[in-house]
Amino acid sequence: MPNIETEFKWDANSPRAFFKVLDAVRQVSTAHLVKPRTLHICDTYLDTPNHFFEQNKIAFRVRNADEKWEATFKTRTEVKNGRAVRREETLPMPRVKNLAQALSFLADKKEWGKLPLTGLKPLFSLRNKRTSYDILYAGAAAELSLDNFVIYVCGRRVLMKEAELELKQGTPEKLDELARCITHFSGLSYARVSKVKTATALLALWGEK
Repeated sequence: MPNIETEFKWDANSPRAFFKVLDAVRQVSTAHLVKPRTLHICDTYLDTPNHFFEQNKIAFRVRNADEKWEATFKTRTEVKNGRAVRREETLPMPRVKNLAQALSFLADKKEWGKLPLTGLKPLFSLRNKRTSYDILYAGAAAELSLDNFVIYVCGRRVLMKEAELELKQGTPEKLDELARCITHFSGLSYARVSKVKTATALLALWGEK
């Protein structure tokens, strides 16, 4: 069975947005917020020379999260009332120490399912300092991530912030309830464009020059 990622995102570029999100969760009487953890992440997004992933509306990345390397692909996102749903699959890459080794690992594998893995080229990268909290809510478990990241594309850098709530266990309806509470108490709006879509748009804009 495919892995399905279900999540909500809020634009956190306004002043004190992260504080507002955390304060909103604490105002939900039935939500329990667990001690935070910090992760340093570098995501490099890739495509083939003939733009296979772009043409098939797939996002393909290599992630280095505190020296743990893995590759992930995500299918087109379906968004309804703020809830984003997509298929996500991850391939661990043991013994990989850098991006060059990651690309070599994928090239040696040649294919992953029906995805081509040879000749992959970097498009852009995201460097993210992520602070995550586990949340227990009405029989469901979710992960709240506060992302403070930099987009590197075409030799330029763009700073952004984003809050993300991802379902880990339980029904999507419970995640919907919690997301509505966070939106109400924080006063923040759901993100219209994700960090990846932002980077992709900048690549299209700046790559033509």
